[in-house]
Amino acid sequence: MMKWCFSIVTTLMFGFFSSSLAAHSGHDHDADTAELIVNNAQVREFLPASTSSVGYLTITNHNKAAATLIKASIDGVGRVEIHEHSHVDGMMKMQKVDSVVIKGHESVIFQPGGYHLMVFEPQEPLKVGQERKLTLYFSDGNRLFTNAQVVSLESQAKQSKSSTQHSHH
Repeated sequence: MMKWCFSIVTTLMFGFFSSSLAAHSGHDHDADTAELIVNNAQVREFLPASTSSVGYLTITNHNKAAATLIKASIDGVGRVEIHEHSHVDGMMKMQKVDSVVIKGHESVIFQPGGYHLMVFEPQEPLKVGQERKLTLYFSDGNRLFTNAQVVSLESQAKQSKSSTQHSHH
């Protein structure tokens, strides 16, 4: 019996690793493609009677090639838009943007007063402490999956006061 179980496990492991190798056999790992990391992804719970909320995160590009973020989605939310705050004629203005470029060896911080995700149309309540799947879409067709922590307005405000304004790697 033990020999039979070992044989099945060995066969399954070989099949798994063989298919993994085959899946990686069509592209060049030495190519200069963007290697992206997401940190501190969070979305604020919707306030009572509010139809929108906000999400923050940091995207770090650890390669030479720039990456262009073109879209985001969060499970349980109908629509997510990329926005930025800018100063126009002495006034703070918020506007939707079509893309955000993350240059090679740099980070872009989505935070109050800068880039951020606007979150609309909750399909179900977002509750503090939950994690929601966040998908980031890039112009080269790649997608990046992570979890966004659902946080309260109070905890988000505390974090934004203690965070840095911009970071380069």
